[in-house]
Amino acid sequence: MLQLHLFILSLFMRLLKLDQFRCRSLTAMERQLCQSVFGNLIDYSQVKVMNHPYLPWQPQHIFMAPCGYIHVRNRHYLADYSQAQRGYQAIFIHEMTHILQHQQNINVLLRGAVLQTAYFLSFKRYNPYQYRLIAAKPFSAYNIEQQGEIAKDIFLKKIDNIILNSPHHLI
Repeated sequence: MLQLHLFILSLFMRLLKLDQFRCRSLTAMERQLCQSVFGNLIDYSQVKVMNHPYLPWQPQHIFMAPCGYIHVRNRHYLADYSQAQRGYQAIFIHEMTHILQHQQNINVLLRGAVLQTAYFLSFKRYNPYQYRLIAAKPFSAYNIEQQGEIAKDIFLKKIDNIILNSPHHLI
């Protein structure tokens, strides 16, 4: 009987590809990378990076972080994004913005779904990622994807750090 249970468990794990599943905490260098943009606003000890999609239909090149973890398909999963090319680092910072939002009790999944729906219903005329930086506008007044792009641009040193350098840095 025990052998049958082990066989079924083994079969189940292979079908779901659980033997290929990886989940890790942030590396010390990834934390440093993030702190240049977010300081200590994020509880980095709670963050995980996983090599499987959040949604079954998640495209190969899309990273998602709607619930406090970064989900990325195996092709783009890295052991340490701080050692990656600048483009990967920028995407990583964008996703860490969603981690910050989640940790501040924002429903990232729902807001993201609303923004993506608006994007498709507008026949892609509305781009939820595009933003125009306005001096008096607090970071919290931008939508969740614009915040991700702002964080990415801060990381790339295209703009000043409005997340840490303003009294309105909280989401």
